[in-house]
Amino acid sequence: MNNKQRERSLREKILPWQIIRLYCKFTTPPKNKYFLIVSIEPQPLLFMVNSRIHPYVRSRNYLNQCQARLKANQNFFLTHDSYVDCREVCRQFSLNDILTQVQADMRQIKGFISTESQEQVIAAIKISPVLEQKYKNEILDNLVYY
Repeated sequence: MNNKQRERSLREKILPWQIIRLYCKFTTPPKNKYFLIVSIEPQPLLFMVNSRIHPYVRSRNYLNQCQARLKANQNFFLTHDSYVDCREVCRQFSLNDILTQVQADMRQIKGFISTESQEQVIAAIKISPVLEQKYKNEILDNLVYY
């Protein structure tokens, strides 16, 4: 398999509704984080996954309602319940950035979230008063159930 075929094959494995682990230079400190892929084209749109909801967010209902729970017993790749933060999209990674990290270690692709989790993410996107409308539209228009 040549490089173009390998890249195309790898690209076909990066799909919406997957959790992917990426190294983040923009966090303090820089570290690996889980993200939910919600769109690939024209550029990847991701939501950050957190193990806890920040107290500031939790104490404000309009922000707390933007958190979609991922139950560990429904999402086999999680060791504990986590939360998809649907308040804002992460656009810091190009498709090439993602492919480079995944190519270095295919275990970075964790798996698809459960149907129930997908429904919770969609509900959180729809109700979010802070997610930019253009991203809401793009994500909701392009998401399909896997």
